[in-house]
Amino acid sequence: MSLAALIFTLWILFAYFQTILFLHRRRMAKAFISAEIHQSEQYQSALKRMTTRGARFDAKVIAIVLAPFFLFGSASLAFFSINTTAIFWSIYILIFAIALIGIVVGNFYYYKTYNNYYDMFMFGLVEDDTKAVLKNIYDDYPVISGSLAVLALALISAGITFYGLSHWFLAIELHWTLSSLLFVISLLVLAFFVRGTIRSTPLGKNHAQVASLAVINKLVPNGVIAMEWAFGDRKRNINFEAVDLEQGKALMQQAFGTESLLERTPKNDALAETKPHVVLAVMESFGTNYLVLDNAESNDLLGNLRLHFERDFVFKRFISDYDGTAPTVASLYFYSPIQNISQSIAQQTALPYSPFKTYKQQGYRTVFITSGGLMWRNLGNYLPLQGVDECYDQNDIIEAFPAAKATLSYWGIADEYAFALAQKLLSESTEPLFINILSITNHPPYEIPPHYQAERIDPNSLAGKFGNEEENRKSLATYQYANNALGNFITNVSQSAVGNQTIIAATGDHHVRCVRFDAPKQNFMAKGVPFYVHVPTSLQNKLAIQFDPNRIGSHKDILPTLYALSLSDTEYWNIGGRNMLALEDDSKYAFAYNENLWADQEGVSDGASDVQYCWQNPTARYPENLWVEQLTPMSAQKKARIEAYKQLLTWQINYLVKGTK
Repeated sequence: MSLAALIFTLWILFAYFQTILFLHRRRMAKAFISAEIHQSEQYQSALKRMTTRGARFDAKVIAIVLAPFFLFGSASLAFFSINTTAIFWSIYILIFAIALIGIVVGNFYYYKTYNNYYDMFMFGLVEDDTKAVLKNIYDDYPVISGSLAVLALALISAGITFYGLSHWFLAIELHWTLSSLLFVISLLVLAFFVRGTIRSTPLGKNHAQVASLAVINKLVPNGVIAMEWAFGDRKRNINFEAVDLEQGKALMQQAFGTESLLERTPKNDALAETKPHVVLAVMESFGTNYLVLDNAESNDLLGNLRLHFERDFVFKRFISDYDGTAPTVASLYFYSPIQNISQSIAQQTALPYSPFKTYKQQGYRTVFITSGGLMWRNLGNYLPLQGVDECYDQNDIIEAFPAAKATLSYWGIADEYAFALAQKLLSESTEPLFINILSITNHPPYEIPPHYQAERIDPNSLAGKFGNEEENRKSLATYQYANNALGNFITNVSQSAVGNQTIIAATGDHHVRCVRFDAPKQNFMAKGVPFYVHVPTSLQNKLAIQFDPNRIGSHKDILPTLYALSLSDTEYWNIGGRNMLALEDDSKYAFAYNENLWADQEGVSDGASDVQYCWQNPTARYPENLWVEQLTPMSAQKKARIEAYKQLLTWQINYLVKGTK
């Protein structure tokens, strides 16, 4: 094997991998960026930057993979024959090609699910029920055909390597000076690709911002680069350290104009005398991106929940703080932006504040019910540390309701039985209860109990947005079933002996995944979950309530709302939430936060760029008041506030875990 053979093989491999990654990005752009954006003159330069900047990220990864082959390929001839050397490096390229192409292809389906490139949610494969997650992946995605395609592409690269080194270029003989020059030039070019830049810092995350639209920016990094960032984020996020109190106060001032995260509910003698039960149901994938398709006659997605949606308080300009169940649970109940806190080095640390402790200190018995298993995310061990008196999972529910066993799947049991247990606890309790329910059923592979028959479902409402007709039908039916179960629970409790003293709230843990949407017009809707609140009439008469359906909010506002409705003169930890039913909206907290979104009365932004989208019609009837349009600049002050809020979330969880320096 000559040095020239090695050099020519190197650059053919480089071109081969570069072409694959280029075509894959084109495929992702076609799938996830709307035709309107592709055709708009406004975004043509941004789309070109996405392609060229993405190619640089691709070149970086490919150069790193090929560098050992190039540097040590010639040296290996001193120890092995030409054929042995060719076989060895062919196997090397095969292994790395499978990994490279597999990770990049997997990023397509990850984006389809989470509307983002690989991020820290990917660690759920290990942190969740791994067997269930793998089964989910196998059911939902073309694992076998995709794997065969990846293997075929990898085998081609191995074939190029073997024949390039042992056959094709073997006869090429160049003068040693020319070969040496080509070697040095190739080495310098590889080094440049690895660094990615000449004058600025090495190609990194800060270079992925090429447009005002997040959907364009998210297609810049390939799967390998995104995975590297995810590992870095995870490493930073699982460490806790004591914080500087003055720094926290400065962040609070910038975010809210306050210097404390402790607040107090109004004094209310009626609440102090008779404490109402409080139930919060966090519903799996109760997303607004399906709710906008609801039609009572032709596509009934609410079932028996409809009556309560019409009578009670429902905030629809509302989003989840995070895009997964685990981070939502961590955020709602532990005030943590770190989703795996219950599995981290802090898993045995009792936080000084939690919603459970807030209620417990006011004489409530605190309860957590899940249709799944309590060892998911180590919740069975972590929740009692944070003030939960009683924890129930699928095993306890089956024991109480044996019929539930027939509905057991690899994620859990049907939701109706979790609600039945909550109803049983309410009817038997002699003390006020704070019950939290984590539902499971509306989760892929979307299977409803055999005894439930979905009616008035229109799979065509999801045409071009989700899957084939049968997949659409199953998904809509499961969505209807879960909401119907919640509606039955509210009806049963309302008509029971404890109905006039029970507050019931519900929200979604996150949007319905894998649903295509029109970005940026539907960015807010795509992250949306409703916030429903039932307050008995007899209790409403004792409270100062004002319902404004146009108020904007997110998960951060749920507990402050429930505190105000149920607790008198009670201190609680607050990181930007407010009572959504207050007589006057608290302007300093009147915003909605999602890890990838920021919204207020002015409009919607991805929180990272200098622009925002104005509301198309903020006072229109739902769902029209969810759409945005018209790109406008965002003030430097507002951008600084958003960044301060994000930093404050991290500061305060470190404060709760480790305290001050």
